[in-house]
Amino acid sequence: MTYTRTLLLGLAVAGLLGCNSLTGDALQTIRLAVHGPVSPVTVERVQAAPGPVLLVGLGAAEALMVSNGKDRGLVEWYGVNEMLLTHHGRITQTAGLSVDVTVPLVAEDPFIYGLHLVQDGLEITRTLDYPGLYRTGLRQHARYRRGPLEQVEFMGRQHELLRIDEILSMPELGFKATNHYWVEPESGLVRRSTQHISSVLPPLHLTLARTAGIQP
Repeated sequence: MTYTRTLLLGLAVAGLLGCNSLTGDALQTIRLAVHGPVSPVTVERVQAAPGPVLLVGLGAAEALMVSNGKDRGLVEWYGVNEMLLTHHGRITQTAGLSVDVTVPLVAEDPFIYGLHLVQDGLEITRTLDYPGLYRTGLRQHARYRRGPLEQVEFMGRQHELLRIDEILSMPELGFKATNHYWVEPESGLVRRSTQHISSVLPPLHLTLARTAGIQP
């Protein structure tokens, strides 16, 4: 997967997104947490976007990212300076972060057949690369745990979502973390998540604020 369209689309949406970088001064001025204060991105800004909207928080920064009309499957999300590739809601590649990652899904991945259907205790192993650090072929073990239905609020509405925990282990780096995904119980669409991509970065908080053709 290449990012040849990143710059062009980034310039096209820059006027809408404004200063929305996940890096730089924004890290000191904007705070986003999964259960924290209301997002500084308003419903009006989300509605004005040209397609589905993904809100992405990293540490104290937040960015509004848009896609080319898709909100599920393999989706490219563009901000001003960053780009994310998600596959059924899981980050599989990044561009523009201080540490970028490539970690594609595998054939037995629960995201492919629907995370809402995952069985407790399922274990899989992916291969992860950090291209900028010249680290490739790292093992990422994942074990899944089904959580409860939870009331999650975003864009001024309450959503009843199923929480799925993804317990990660990377033995080559001595790194362990737990990702959380809040999915629609019937469809498995990931509406909110907390995902760790590196031991040197805080987790990314993702919210699918607007789906294809549907207002928040």
